[in-house]
Amino acid sequence: MTSSSIRDYPIVINLLKDRKNDLETFTTYAPSHRFIEAFVSATDLSFAVKDEDGSIFAMALGSDPVILKCDRLATSRGLTVDSKHFEHRADWDFYSIDTDAFTALESADIGSDSDEISAFLNTHAPDSSVWPDDPEILFWGQKRIAGELVALGTLVQWRTGQVMFASIGTHSGHRNKGLAQQLVREMLARVAKLGVTHVGLGVFAGNSSAKRAYEKVGFKLINEFSSYQCI
Repeated sequence: MTSSSIRDYPIVINLLKDRKNDLETFTTYAPSHRFIEAFVSATDLSFAVKDEDGSIFAMALGSDPVILKCDRLATSRGLTVDSKHFEHRADWDFYSIDTDAFTALESADIGSDSDEISAFLNTHAPDSSVWPDDPEILFWGQKRIAGELVALGTLVQWRTGQVMFASIGTHSGHRNKGLAQQLVREMLARVAKLGVTHVGLGVFAGNSSAKRAYEKVGFKLINEFSSYQCI
């Protein structure tokens, strides 16, 4: 049986306390100060938040969740939604990892040249979601070979407090060498030393090579999503 609308954030947290993946998804994507409402059943979870621009983002997880009124929607992969109201945008997966196993490793070098970072992303990772001067950036990690920038990535801290990887890219002439995996491990070492204990990661569902690489580092799959835009 699905709950009636819940507008008290701590109640949702309590209802999800024994559902690790749903709890992590909720706390990652629903900051308490922007939370609107949630519906919870034994197997399903739906919630909505108001973004800074006033638009509504909602998630509908499980096999038969409530679809809340929203401007953007993410659902469990395979869930059927009304194509008259929602246009499919992308499929993506949410991973996470604890940082304690990386504390003793060498920390990633920091990148600080915004022009160099932008040029690298434009050439080698043009679909990146985060670019220099984004206010959520904690730091850019980088790897160089003979002075040349060959791998790059950033860690950002969302308004929920969740720390996430973004804009991870490898120079097109240096791929398939494990450089991105090395960089991610070194960035996890650096952020662990800063006291961050847990980091998330979103990746397009069709990017099998990237998912294999992150899984080799130790990332665990939390949820698989489809994203939609309200028509």
